[in-house]
Amino acid sequence: MADEETEAEAESTVETTAEREAEETTDDVTIDVEAIDAYEQRIEELSTAVEEREDTIEELQSVVEEQSEQIETLENQFLDLSARVADGRNLGVCPECNGPTEKKDRLFRSDTIECTRCGEVIHTY
Repeated sequence: MADEETEAEAESTVETTAEREAEETTDDVTIDVEAIDAYEQRIEELSTAVEEREDTIEELQSVVEEQSEQIETLENQFLDLSARVADGRNLGVCPECNGPTEKKDRLFRSDTIECTRCGEVIHTY
Protein backbone atom coordinates (compact mmCIF):
# COMPACT_ATOMS: atom_id res chain seq x y z
CA MET A 1 0.00 0.00 0.00
CA ALA A 2 2.78 2.34 0.82
CA ASP A 3 4.31 1.60 -2.55
CA GLU A 4 1.06 2.50 -4.27
CA GLU A 5 0.84 5.78 -2.38
CA THR A 6 4.45 6.62 -3.22
CA GLU A 7 3.83 5.83 -6.87
CA ALA A 8 0.69 7.98 -6.86
CA GLU A 9 2.58 10.86 -5.30
CA ALA A 10 5.39 10.49 -7.84
CA GLU A 11 2.87 10.45 -10.71
CA SER A 12 1.09 13.53 -9.39
CA THR A 13 4.44 15.28 -8.94
CA VAL A 14 5.40 14.38 -12.53
CA GLU A 15 1.99 15.61 -13.77
CA THR A 16 2.24 18.92 -11.90
CA THR A 17 5.81 19.41 -13.13
CA ALA A 18 4.67 18.70 -16.69
CA GLU A 19 1.76 21.14 -16.28
CA ARG A 20 4.11 23.84 -14.99
CA GLU A 21 6.47 23.31 -17.91
CA ALA A 22 3.55 23.52 -20.34
CA GLU A 23 2.37 26.78 -18.74
CA GLU A 24 5.89 28.25 -18.84
CA THR A 25 6.22 27.24 -22.49
CA THR A 26 2.91 28.93 -23.26
CA ASP A 27 4.03 32.08 -21.45
CA ASP A 28 7.33 32.08 -23.34
CA VAL A 29 5.50 31.84 -26.66
CA THR A 30 3.27 34.77 -25.72
CA ILE A 31 6.28 36.83 -24.70
CA ASP A 32 8.06 35.91 -27.91
CA VAL A 33 5.05 36.98 -30.00
CA GLU A 34 4.93 40.29 -28.17
CA ALA A 35 8.68 40.72 -28.66
CA ILE A 36 8.30 40.01 -32.37
CA ASP A 37 5.51 42.57 -32.67
CA ALA A 38 7.62 45.15 -30.85
CA TYR A 39 10.59 44.30 -33.07
CA GLU A 40 8.53 44.70 -36.25
CA GLN A 41 7.17 48.02 -35.01
CA ARG A 42 10.71 49.21 -34.28
CA ILE A 43 11.81 48.16 -37.78
CA GLU A 44 8.95 50.18 -39.28
CA GLU A 45 9.91 53.23 -37.18
CA LEU A 46 13.55 52.94 -38.24
CA SER A 47 12.67 52.57 -41.92
CA THR A 48 10.49 55.69 -41.66
CA ALA A 49 13.35 57.54 -39.99
CA VAL A 50 15.73 56.45 -42.77
CA GLU A 51 13.31 57.70 -45.44
CA GLU A 52 12.98 61.05 -43.65
CA ARG A 53 16.77 61.32 -43.39
CA GLU A 54 17.16 60.62 -47.12
CA ASP A 55 14.59 63.34 -47.89
CA THR A 56 16.47 65.76 -45.65
CA ILE A 57 19.76 64.91 -47.36
CA GLU A 58 18.22 65.57 -50.79
CA GLU A 59 16.85 68.93 -49.60
CA LEU A 60 20.23 69.91 -48.17
CA GLN A 61 21.99 68.95 -51.40
CA SER A 62 19.65 71.16 -53.39
CA VAL A 63 20.26 74.04 -50.96
CA VAL A 64 24.03 73.57 -51.31
CA GLU A 65 23.73 73.64 -55.11
CA GLU A 66 21.67 76.86 -54.96
CA GLN A 67 24.17 78.45 -52.59
CA SER A 68 27.07 77.43 -54.84
CA GLU A 69 25.37 79.18 -57.74
CA GLN A 70 24.81 82.27 -55.59
CA ILE A 71 28.46 82.26 -54.50
CA GLU A 72 29.59 82.04 -58.12
CA THR A 73 27.30 84.93 -59.05
CA LEU A 74 28.63 87.02 -56.16
CA GLU A 75 32.23 86.26 -57.13
CA ASN A 76 31.51 87.42 -60.67
CA GLN A 77 29.86 90.58 -59.36
CA PHE A 78 32.84 91.21 -57.11
CA LEU A 79 35.26 90.88 -60.02
CA ASP A 80 33.09 93.17 -62.10
CA LEU A 81 32.93 95.72 -59.28
CA SER A 82 36.67 95.58 -58.80
CA ALA A 83 37.17 96.12 -62.50
CA ARG A 84 34.71 99.02 -62.61
CA VAL A 85 36.48 100.75 -59.73
CA ALA A 86 39.60 100.70 -61.87
CA ASP A 87 37.73 102.66 -64.57
CA GLY A 88 37.96 106.01 -62.88
CA ARG A 89 40.98 106.11 -60.62
CA ASN A 90 42.98 102.92 -61.26
CA LEU A 91 42.12 101.63 -57.80
CA GLY A 92 41.04 98.12 -58.79
CA VAL A 93 42.72 95.02 -57.41
CA CYS A 94 43.61 91.92 -59.42
CA PRO A 95 41.93 88.80 -58.00
CA GLU A 96 44.90 86.65 -59.05
CA CYS A 97 47.90 88.53 -57.66
CA ASN A 98 46.30 91.45 -55.76
CA GLY A 99 48.20 93.88 -57.97
CA PRO A 100 46.81 97.20 -59.24
CA THR A 101 44.61 97.25 -62.32
CA GLU A 102 44.20 99.87 -64.99
CA LYS A 103 41.99 100.51 -67.98
CA LYS A 104 43.61 99.97 -71.38
CA ASP A 105 42.01 101.99 -74.19
CA ARG A 106 42.34 100.30 -77.56
CA LEU A 107 41.59 101.70 -81.01
CA PHE A 108 40.55 98.56 -82.87
CA ARG A 109 39.67 96.13 -80.05
CA SER A 110 37.49 96.31 -76.98
CA ASP A 111 38.78 98.29 -74.03
CA THR A 112 39.95 96.15 -71.13
CA ILE A 113 40.88 96.41 -67.52
CA GLU A 114 44.15 94.58 -66.90
CA CYS A 115 46.47 93.93 -64.01
CA THR A 116 49.68 95.91 -64.32
CA ARG A 117 51.63 93.26 -62.40
CA CYS A 118 50.56 89.96 -64.03
CA GLY A 119 48.74 91.15 -67.16
CA GLU A 120 45.48 89.32 -66.34
CA VAL A 121 42.48 90.72 -68.24
CA ILE A 122 39.81 91.27 -65.61
CA HIS A 123 37.09 92.96 -67.63
CA THR A 124 36.37 93.61 -71.30
CA TYR A 125 34.06 96.38 -72.49
